[in-house]
Amino acid sequence: MIVIGIDEAGRGSLIGPMIVAGVAIDDKYLEVLKRYGVKDSKKLTRKKREELFNLITFYSKAVMSVKVFPEEIDKENLNKLTYVSIIKILSALSVLKPSIVTIDKVGNMREVEEFVKGLNVKANIVHNADVYFTECSSASIIAKVIRDRYIESLKTFYGDFGSGYPGDERTIEWVKKVYSSSPSPPPIIRRTWKILQDIAPNYYIEKW
Repeated sequence: MIVIGIDEAGRGSLIGPMIVAGVAIDDKYLEVLKRYGVKDSKKLTRKKREELFNLITFYSKAVMSVKVFPEEIDKENLNKLTYVSIIKILSALSVLKPSIVTIDKVGNMREVEEFVKGLNVKANIVHNADVYFTECSSASIIAKVIRDRYIESLKTFYGDFGSGYPGDERTIEWVKKVYSSSPSPPPIIRRTWKILQDIAPNYYIEKW
């Protein structure tokens, strides 16, 4: 029986993309992944996530991710972008004829729920699915590792801006430094994040 798990990484980040990831796994391997330590990516070290990333891709029938970049996030509702990304992943992975679809819920997800109904599968669309379901934990690890790797690639060009999250002091100090030297914001910054009103007011724009 094939199960699909879907989760995201980077929704609340000030810098860089959001990554939505989906994995399709034969359910006989879920317990194997759990024994190896697959769980919510936020509870794992970066080294452990990297190790599990390779394990998950090995045992999965398919893995897919969608990148949602800052310029898209500044023009559209973040939940809407999340739902569109999830439906893209489900559209692609549904060729494997899954029996169960598990999604970490954000917002009301009516569009996603309607799409899943058409697949004629059992649906687990719940908050904290990445904590309770191994297939969703697997997707959370895939999304987080892909985002981490992408963030590291950005740093080779833009310098070390920390994690990219507004709660990271390194991220805030980097934005302040860039703001003091450049009137134009780098394209990796989400300009509709309200924290910019305080630290870089000329970078901030209202949501379209």
